[in-house]
Amino acid sequence: MTGAASVFALVVVLILANPPNAHALLFGGGMRDGLFGLAMVALAPLISVVQIGLGTALAHRFASVAALREPWLLWLCGSGLLSLIGVAIAAAGFVNPWVCGSMLILGVACAVASGACTDVLNRLIAWTRLEDVASSKPAFAVVRLGIVAALVLIGLRAATGELNDTDVVQFYWGWLNEVRHLGGIHLSPALPMVQDFTAGRGNGAYLLLAGIAPGLVSHVVSAAYCAMFAVVLRAFVLRIAADASSPLRPPLLLAAEVVCLASLWMIPGSVAFGKYHLQFAAWALGFLLACLQIASEDVRAARTWRLMLLPVAVAIPIGLAQFEAFIALVVIVAVAAAPHRWLATRRLLPLLIVGCASAALALLANWLFLGIPDLNPFPLFERFIAEQRFGLWTSRLQQYYINYIGGGVLTLNAGNSVGKLRELRSLASDIRADLIPIILGFTGLAVAAITASIPMRRSWRQGLSLVLGAALGYGLYRTSLLVTFSDLALSPALNRVVLYAMAAVAYLLAVRSFRVAASRPFLYGLLSYWLICAGFILVFHSGSMDRLMRHADVVGVALVLVALVCLVGRLTAFALPIRATEEMWGFRLRASAAVPILLVVGVAFSVRAAVSTAAVDPPRHLLASALGLQGRAVGLTNPMAKFERCYEIARSVPADTRVLFLNAYTAMAYCNNAVLLPRTMIVTPHASEFARDLATSAFADADTVEQTMRHLHIDYFLVLKGDFEFWASGLSAPFRPGELERRFDLLTETPSFYVLTWRGRGRAIPAETLATIAERRRFGIQQSGFMARNEFVSQWRAMANLGADRPKYQLGARLDFSSSGWSALYADHGWYAAEPHGTWTVGPVAVLKLPLARPAPGPLRVTMEVMPFLIPQLPSRTVRVKQGAVDVATWAFQLGEGYQAKTIDLPAGAGMDPQGIVLTFEIENSVSQYALGLNADWRPLGMAVRSLKIEAVVLN
Repeated sequence: MTGAASVFALVVVLILANPPNAHALLFGGGMRDGLFGLAMVALAPLISVVQIGLGTALAHRFASVAALREPWLLWLCGSGLLSLIGVAIAAAGFVNPWVCGSMLILGVACAVASGACTDVLNRLIAWTRLEDVASSKPAFAVVRLGIVAALVLIGLRAATGELNDTDVVQFYWGWLNEVRHLGGIHLSPALPMVQDFTAGRGNGAYLLLAGIAPGLVSHVVSAAYCAMFAVVLRAFVLRIAADASSPLRPPLLLAAEVVCLASLWMIPGSVAFGKYHLQFAAWALGFLLACLQIASEDVRAARTWRLMLLPVAVAIPIGLAQFEAFIALVVIVAVAAAPHRWLATRRLLPLLIVGCASAALALLANWLFLGIPDLNPFPLFERFIAEQRFGLWTSRLQQYYINYIGGGVLTLNAGNSVGKLRELRSLASDIRADLIPIILGFTGLAVAAITASIPMRRSWRQGLSLVLGAALGYGLYRTSLLVTFSDLALSPALNRVVLYAMAAVAYLLAVRSFRVAASRPFLYGLLSYWLICAGFILVFHSGSMDRLMRHADVVGVALVLVALVCLVGRLTAFALPIRATEEMWGFRLRASAAVPILLVVGVAFSVRAAVSTAAVDPPRHLLASALGLQGRAVGLTNPMAKFERCYEIARSVPADTRVLFLNAYTAMAYCNNAVLLPRTMIVTPHASEFARDLATSAFADADTVEQTMRHLHIDYFLVLKGDFEFWASGLSAPFRPGELERRFDLLTETPSFYVLTWRGRGRAIPAETLATIAERRRFGIQQSGFMARNEFVSQWRAMANLGADRPKYQLGARLDFSSSGWSALYADHGWYAAEPHGTWTVGPVAVLKLPLARPAPGPLRVTMEVMPFLIPQLPSRTVRVKQGAVDVATWAFQLGEGYQAKTIDLPAGAGMDPQGIVLTFEIENSVSQYALGLNADWRPLGMAVRSLKIEAVVLN
């Protein structure tokens, strides 16, 4: 068996190490492509086999026989050890097909020889045959069939390189190719991939497997972690059931299967399927379960389990140092839930110390390598920057820009004269507006619990309970994903804290009813994991809660269902004698509505996820891609990933040149460092040489930007047709109307791109092309953006607020604030996106900055067309206008007034300021219609502006 497994692993490695060329792999299909697809399908279980084998080796060396009976623990610990091996190989520069392939083959051989695989296989067969329950359980059979189907689909998605997150395309696809090319993670300032992967952010399994199948392998590795999360979650619920009384065991056993089923269907479509968040989710949940076991086991078992957990305690902070903060909270939860807290502290403290030491090592390596401990979150680590080293890679300005446009934890214009009291009033108003749904949610939970606790014999009542349970579960799931009180509250973090605090209260009320003392810590632990996930991501990724933490919602919904069953069991036990209770539950699980509710809700979640997945990613397409019957690019679900565009680039420009995208950063990032184009052909905004000189390569005046780009040998520029996502380069001064035609020629036009080059190297840009580029660019500046906290953020406003060159305003020119104008070039903060009739101010303060083309020493007059936002609830409004710190006008508006001309007289010398004219509008009674309970418009509108003109006043 060992020899056969070794030969099979060898065949897989040989196929993957010699893939078809990029064109055939993505577009062609055929026998060789089909073999590659089958090898990718086989790679996912091979990774799991190696991980379980490493865990078994640890168990034989350190642990007791009891540990060998916990396959999830072997898998968890082995995955941590494999990750550390991958980091070591990458750091040593040994990433190549033969070293990494040999590691995989030897790992498979050792795993099979140790008997670990045979044991796991026997357990799996027994599980599929329902040997752990009565064979007449159709409910268990249905759920387990769904689990098998989910695993098959996940394997197919991973094998075909399915991409469902832009970050995966941007960073993993290209970065793993660079790791493969360089033989490790020894980047240099001349190489581009820096922004998202600092040294030590090592997903070691990804690094190891990059030597076998670069790029595509990220999803295969993630498929293993997806299955691991589901298995550990199931083990968590089974541990809760282990000490439960007889009436509770059958429903909890079914609950374990249902939460496993739900997570397998929901997680791949909810989190980045090929990034470190999924790996960490599995590790953290397993680490918590193991810590709870350590805190409750006997002394010898606790010692051996702790030794087995050491690789995970080291691998978590090596993967991402900030995650050690999460692990510290996990240890605290395990200690708090343990019956003997001082004993639990002594047992778990070594794991915490080892993890903190590993985090310190990772941060120190980053600091020595990059000049900063970590890039995320940048405000936390900015104070530790070693300027000389950091300046080789990137710049503070680049990091400010990335944080600004990401709407993350850093807001550069924090404050902006926006009072905290006003924000608190807005939040209170939003809570009042949502009071009825909140009350209905709590009432629904209580009604479902009471209804499910009533023994029912009549089929129509059971059917009613099933519908009620399904509706409740679905409502909780949607609520946990969608409810946000207001984007204008203190922060997205506070919005989520309110939501999760309410959910915690509801869950605790149900969990406290669980009376089995031995199992209570594990139930509390599952709840704590969910809440810690929410809090941890809120701290570090407050702007990306939905995208990153939907797997926590899966745990939360599962916890509601488990708590519901526990509550039902307690109420039933009170109502009936124990013997009657056991007879009622039995193994048939029919009499109470609780178990059917649990089953229907879990299956409903899975069916919904399966339907949405199949709509985007039909299984027949995945199967055809895996077998080589069609190109894999057909099955890539991310609509941005259109790899044929990369070939358009290759056919349009010389192979030894450098190309810069002016727009479509996320829509074209999959071409960066991909095998489809020559290495480093595409210049990215994160490239070190571009990022460290961002002040001159994008933010400076037109002449300086041109000189910098020529110095960087960037001679070709791409504009994706129909895309308005212009980033720093495309919004810089040389590409403004008037400058564009003076400095650039059109090299060629493809179905997807306009390819520009420097003047004199092509033909004059046609007028219709100039108009098209200008219009898409205008849309990106004037209308594109999003609300982050109390600010409308767009690419241009981020640049302008960081000091980018603004176009100069000519006295006497009419500045159009409608969607066909360019007013956003001068809007600082406090303005929403331009609309056809004009631009609304948002919030209590709005600022305009207009640098003048020529100084104006005399008095000036500003004429503006404005319209107040007034409703019966706000019948009047006052706007005070300041120039600098000086009040220059006060406008009073009354209900019913439309657009009207208002003037501002500026004194002599106002036009001599080097910054130009800076006007600040302070708007009274800034409150949203949503806060007033009128409708869903959350913008606190002040006044709309249609036009502005500044003229010199002629004195008689």
